[in-house]
Amino acid sequence: MASRYKLFNEMLAKDAPNATVFEKVLKWFNLAKREEYNGHDSMLPKIMTLESATFEPTPSNPHHATTVFSMTVPRELCNMTGNLHGGAVALIFDICTSTAINACSRDGFWDTGHVSRTLNCTYLRPAPEGSKIFVESEVVHLGKRMGLIKGVIKTEDGKTCYTCEHGKAAVGGATL
Repeated sequence: MASRYKLFNEMLAKDAPNATVFEKVLKWFNLAKREEYNGHDSMLPKIMTLESATFEPTPSNPHHATTVFSMTVPRELCNMTGNLHGGAVALIFDICTSTAINACSRDGFWDTGHVSRTLNCTYLRPAPEGSKIFVESEVVHLGKRMGLIKGVIKTEDGKTCYTCEHGKAAVGGATL
């Protein structure tokens, strides 16, 4: 994972002064689409679309960032009943909520990688194969080393299917 962050930071450094928050998140997300990478998450950039990425700090949340991705649920991510598989839900949340951190990372702050501490998913209603869904992520808190992001997967008509709370830990950079 460290090499992915190094590659990302090198790519971003080339156009960092001009990169929008949207471009920064998209650049990170698309790293999994590179030909030499065939990890478990490599299919997501091929089937998901980044709809929006924002970084809007507030006095109560100086790291407030959001992302929204959309996708049509493919058969490859469904269970035998034709609905989005629970493991696929966790994978989608893991990747999408993590990209929200990239919207507010900067030199010396959450820029050397992060790993999951907890990923708590709640399954409310199924998302059937062929349905369009939206994955909304929001950075709730980022401290020096620990962070919390929440996620929601909704149907096209706004019904909540799945929610998550994703605890993250920053890696690298600081001396532990």
